[in-house]
Amino acid sequence: MRLFLRCLGVLLGIIIIDAVLMMGAAELGGEVVTLIRPEPDGSTSEIRLWIVDADEKSWIEHGDGEAFWINQLTHRPELSLVRDGDENLYRAVPDLNSHDRFHLLRREQYGIAAMIVEIGSFGLMGKDRCTAVPVRLD
Repeated sequence: MRLFLRCLGVLLGIIIIDAVLMMGAAELGGEVVTLIRPEPDGSTSEIRLWIVDADEKSWIEHGDGEAFWINQLTHRPELSLVRDGDENLYRAVPDLNSHDRFHLLRREQYGIAAMIVEIGSFGLMGKDRCTAVPVRLD
């Protein structure tokens, strides 16, 4: 029984350390913006996430092709984002063709923090296993 409890304690400790490392890397690893995401009931929620920039364009990535807010962009392409303390309205376009580019830019701009998040998610946030849709902000 003691062995089981020790193993359980070690497992819980690993899970807690993984969560703390991922949250710390995500929040402290670079620029974090707040997406004001529309919800199906008409309300909004605030999601903190990373943003990447290149060639005078910006991309975010949060949610797969089934996500309500991403599907909503075909009818209402306006999206609010809080960046540097200012809330701005963007024209948002799902941009599946930029998936690899988004991950490359994220690695370049967030460095070790991006690697920690990819490892901590057991590869689910990595380019090859990620199912999220990049969204270009114009």
